[in-house]
Parts: sequence; structure tokens; C-alpha cells
Amino acid sequence: MDGRLRGETNLRLSRTELKTLKSLREAGGRSTAAQLVGRGVLDRSSLMSTFERLSSKGLIELKRIEDELLELTPEGLSYAERGLPERRLYEAVRLNPATPAELSVKLGLDGRTLSIALGWAKRKGWVKVEGGLVRALRPPELDEDEIALKELAKRGPLRPSDLKVSAECIKRLKERSLVSSRPLVEIEASLTSSGLVLSETPEALIEVSSLTPDLLKTGAWATAKFKPYDVAAEPYTVHPGKGHPYLLFLDEVREVLVSMGFVEQDGPLVETEFWNFDVLFQAQDHPAREIHGSFRVKTPSQGRLEDEELVERVKRVHEDGWITGSRGWGYRWSSEVAKRLVLRTQTTAVSMRYLASNPRPGVRVFCLSRVFRPDVLDAKHSMEFTQLEGIYGDHGVTLRHLLGIIEELASNLKLGDVRFKPGYFPFTEPSVEGFIKHPKLGWIEFVGAGMFRPEVLRPLGVDFPVAAWGIGIERLAMVALGVDDIRDLYTRRLDWLRARPLPPLW
Repeated sequence: MDGRLRGETNLRLSRTELKTLKSLREAGGRSTAAQLVGRGVLDRSSLMSTFERLSSKGLIELKRIEDELLELTPEGLSYAERGLPERRLYEAVRLNPATPAELSVKLGLDGRTLSIALGWAKRKGWVKVEGGLVRALRPPELDEDEIALKELAKRGPLRPSDLKVSAECIKRLKERSLVSSRPLVEIEASLTSSGLVLSETPEALIEVSSLTPDLLKTGAWATAKFKPYDVAAEPYTVHPGKGHPYLLFLDEVREVLVSMGFVEQDGPLVETEFWNFDVLFQAQDHPAREIHGSFRVKTPSQGRLEDEELVERVKRVHEDGWITGSRGWGYRWSSEVAKRLVLRTQTTAVSMRYLASNPRPGVRVFCLSRVFRPDVLDAKHSMEFTQLEGIYGDHGVTLRHLLGIIEELASNLKLGDVRFKPGYFPFTEPSVEGFIKHPKLGWIEFVGAGMFRPEVLRPLGVDFPVAAWGIGIERLAMVALGVDDIRDLYTRRLDWLRARPLPPLW
């Protein structure tokens, strides 16, 4: 055996790798992946992985080549089949001059296309306009534009180098919108000196790592040299698929609420300020409604207010309190402001829509969905987050029932003690804020809750008390999952995801 081969074969080439090296040598030591695939060496996926292995062994060098692929536009294809308009114009005046109007009728061209044809025919020196007539000059040969169009029509998309026309021609066809281009990235492989030596290796010296059907069919297994099996080698770690911890937590929250008798609802992410603010008795000059407090939609900027009677009742409540016993906010309410579209800032809008269409006692509804507010992204805050909104309405419902529901939810989710303190929200009275303890961040607010005010319920036709709560569910998840940074709830770090234990099956 050649001494060079004896040393190089210690690299243990596979048959596929050797086949690729030999194909590169036959191609002169250099070839693109597309060319090797076209010759049937391997399919592209197998070839690219083989390229990577050979490159890591120092047997080939890989080069990324950026090019473009040209193809005909519909207009270019039409010209390839019928001829360029300037060619057709020349043929029409080759024997007898004609006026532009006569040519338009004769060739069936509109004014724009005729102007283009005349302009290019003059630029190429095929015709001239004299005395109002278009006259033929020298007989034109087949020019580059026509050659390129015919080649593209015949062979399909091509690289500029395959067209064998000038760069000016390609630029001209692009400017005329007769061809379009798209980026083409190709990988070129070239043999190194070691790769060239190994490309001469007889196949009999190549080790086989597995017994394949082809080896059995051809009988090559009898003379093949099999790679030794290392019984001490560590097996691959298998990571079975499993749900994302945060999504599993959300499913658990849903299951707990459903077991407590609540039904899930949802609504639009893009909402009118009417449902997002006005129905909740939030004044139109409230800071939360400013541009820094919510994301306004640019186009379209307004939605429709379809229930005119409800709109009138809400307007009266804001202006003078209507029949709620309140004096309202005492300003002139604007329907134009109420029509403005925003990204939903709270899932309470879903509760309002539900109560408007279901104003009967015995309400147990929740919404677990996305909301959006301008904020600074940090360990505790995000501009987009998930909110859990729930309402419980019936005759005799009080704040005590509401606190019990929140404590039961926290207990079922194993969140530990819950502490409450008085709070203020424009649409609930009395109101409370709830806190749970994070092992590192300390006591963090996780819920705002209270009893809906008459100014909210009466316009909707609801004559019974309704308790409501809104929970930033990410903060609950941070406690339940032991996460210190809200951003980690959306992580794609596989090491963290794989380390998370699977939830119990019962």
C-alpha cells in the first residue's frame, strides 16, 4: 500500500465520504453541491452533512458563494414567445414607413407599450422618426436581450454566468422588468492535499459502521471491513419531548378554575376604548388612556360602537351618573374617543362583553389571555403578558366570597400564603390588592380585585353584585416554577427546559 494512504486511512472514512472525495477528484478537485447532486452523487441533505464531516477532518475546504438566480417575469415570458416590442415594430416598418398611430393599430399596442417599443428601437439604432413617420434603418441581428429571454424561456431560471450575456444586458432586462432575480447561495467544496490523497483510497480499505441492505444484496458484506464496536462508549442522551413548563402551568390554572365551576371565555386582542375603558367607568382623561398607558392602533384607528342604547347609558353614567346614584365624572363624553382602537390592556374587557350579553345571575367566568401595556422590560415587567381575569356574580355575593376564591385558587396552585391590603381601581369598590411571597424577590403583588361599581353594572342591565379579579399570571408562574426573571418563562434554552421535572400524572 502507498505509504501516504497508510497514514491517511487512520481517519476512518465512511463509504459515503470516500464517494464524495472521489467525485470531487473527478470534477478536477473542486465542485459545488448543486453540481454533485446533479451528477447523482448524493441527495443534497446527505451531501451537506458529508461536506461538514469531511471539512472537520481537514479533507476539504468549504466556500460560501453568493449569486443570484434570474427568471422571466410574465411580461418577459410574453416577449420571449412573441418577440420584443421593438423587434415587432421594426418588422412592421421594414418595408414601408408608418405613423405611430398606424403602428399602434397594426401591432395592437397601447400608447405606453408603443412608446417603449419606439424608444428602445431608436436607442438600438433600428429605426428613426422623420417627418412624423417611423422609418427602418439597418436590419438588426438577434441582440443580447432576445438571446437572454429565449435562453430563460427554454432552460428556466439561470445564474447570470450561465446566460453568457453582458452585465449591461442583465441590468437592462431588470430595469425593463422582464426578468426578476432572487438570492442564490451555493456551497463549493475543494479538495485539500490530504483529501486528494485519500480520494485514491481503494474501497476495500474503508471501514463500514453498519450492516446495510445494500451490503447484504450485493454480497459486499463478506469482504467489508467493519468498524470495531466500542462497548465502553457512552450512549447518546435521549431527551423525550414534553410540554413547556409555563404552558403546563397555564393548563393547570385552567383545570383548577374549571373544577371550581368557572367557564373560560375570550375576546379580541384589538379592542375599542369603549369596552376596554369606558364601560369600566374609566374617565376619558384617565392617565391609563394616554399614549404612554396603552398601545393605540394606527390603521384602522377606530372601530364601531354597535349597541347604541348601551353607548347612551355609558355616556350618561360618565357625564352625570345616570340612575346609579353617582354624580359621574362631570365632563362631556366623546364617542370618537370611545371608538379608538387599542391593544387590549386588560382582560376585563372580555368580562364586560360577557355581562352585556348575559346579564343574568349565576355568573362564573374567567379569561386567561394576552394583554399589552407600554412598560420597561425587566425581571418583573413586560410589555406583553398573560392576565387571568375572573368574575363571580349572583345575588348575595360579597367581598368575603371574592377573597375566598382567590385564596382557594392560590392553595390549589400551592402558592403559599396570600396577604391582602386595601386598593383602588376606578371600576371596583371596595377593592383589594393581593400579594404572595417569592423566595428571592419577596412579597410581590399578583392580583387586583374588588366588587364592580353600580356605574359598571347598571348600564349593562346587571342587577346583582359581581366580584372580579385580575391576576398577572406570570408572577404566579414565577413563584410556582421558582423563576427569578419573568423573561425566563419564554426561554428557549434547552438545558433549562430539559432540567425541569415533569408534572405528576395524578
